[in-house]
Amino acid sequence: MTIYGAILPGAIFIARSAFLAGNLSERAKQRLRILDWHNTHGKNISLTARHFGLMRETVIGWRHRLAEEGPRGLEDRSHRPHHPRRPTTSWDIAFEIVKLRKQYPAWSKYKIHSLLPDSIKTSVSTVGRILKRKNLINKKISRKRSKSAKNPRARFPRGMKISEAGDMIQMDTKYIMLVGGRKYYQFTAIDVLSKRKVMRVYKTQSSKNGALFLEECFEAFPFSIQAIQTDNGAPFQKHFDVLCKKKNIPHYYIYPRNPKQNTYVEISHGADEREFYQQGNIYEDFEVMQKKMADWEYIWNNIRPHQALDYLTPNQYLEKRQTSRLPTKDVITLQT
Repeated sequence: MTIYGAILPGAIFIARSAFLAGNLSERAKQRLRILDWHNTHGKNISLTARHFGLMRETVIGWRHRLAEEGPRGLEDRSHRPHHPRRPTTSWDIAFEIVKLRKQYPAWSKYKIHSLLPDSIKTSVSTVGRILKRKNLINKKISRKRSKSAKNPRARFPRGMKISEAGDMIQMDTKYIMLVGGRKYYQFTAIDVLSKRKVMRVYKTQSSKNGALFLEECFEAFPFSIQAIQTDNGAPFQKHFDVLCKKKNIPHYYIYPRNPKQNTYVEISHGADEREFYQQGNIYEDFEVMQKKMADWEYIWNNIRPHQALDYLTPNQYLEKRQTSRLPTKDVITLQT
C-alpha cells in the first residue's frame, strides 16, 4: 500500500490498522486501493479516472476526504437530498386515499386509484407515495413481488475490463428544449475507450426510435459493438432491447437513479450543453437541427481535443491504437 503520510500526518498507521483490521467497508477499501494506484502512477487524476471508469471530480473528492478525515472519510455517505421535497398533495386527497386503504387493506395502489372520485385528479404513483408515507404498505407482499421478477435486468459484471474500442458503448437521451415547451430528443452513443460518439435527433424518444438509433450506430461506428449500457428509460426498452437480442449484443442496465454508472455519456452530455447548445445551436426547424447535430458530431470526433485522450481527438486515438503508436494500451475498469 502506498504511504499517505505526505498528505495526512499519521495516515500510515491509521490506514494500515483500519485496513488490516477489517474495520473499513469493502467500498472504502476499494477507494483506498484506487487512491493507492493513483499515488503510484504520478498522481495523475485523468489517468486514474480513465483507468477505473470514474469521473475526475470523484477522484478529487476522494483525495480531499482522505486528506481531511483519513480512511474513514472514504466510507459511503448519505445520498439523502439536502432539501428533500415536501409533500404537495392536498390533505383532502390524502384523507380519501387513506380511507379507501383502510376499507380495503389488501388492495393495491392501482385499485385504490381506480376507486377515487372523478373530482380527485392524481396519479397512481402519488397514491403509492401517500400509502408509504402513512405506513400503509404491506412490506411482506411488496418484498415478495420484487423477488419474483421473471426477467431481472442485466447489470455489467463487477470490475469489467474495457481494453478495445466497442467493448462497451454507453447510450442515453438528452432533451432539446424548444420554444413553447416543445422538445426534440438527442440520442447519444459513446465508446467508453475512445470517446467516439454517434448523435442523432428525433422528435420522440420511443423505443422504435431507440432501435433506429442503434441501427445508425452499427453503420457509424468504425468498429463492432460488443456490449451496450443504458438507463432504464423507455427509449431502451421493447424494440431496442429486441434488436440487441437479435444481434446477440449484451444489453446492460444501470441501477435506477444512479446516473454515475453511465459516467461517460453523462459527461459528454455536459460538454454538449456547454459547447454546443449554449452557443446558440437550438433550431425549431427539425432538418436544420439534424444537420447541426451532424456537424457537432464531426467536430467531436475529428477536431475537438479530449483531455482524457491526452488531447487527441477520438479518431486520432483510434488511428494510433491501430498503428501501435501508443506507448501502452489503455485498460478501463468499470466500477459498479
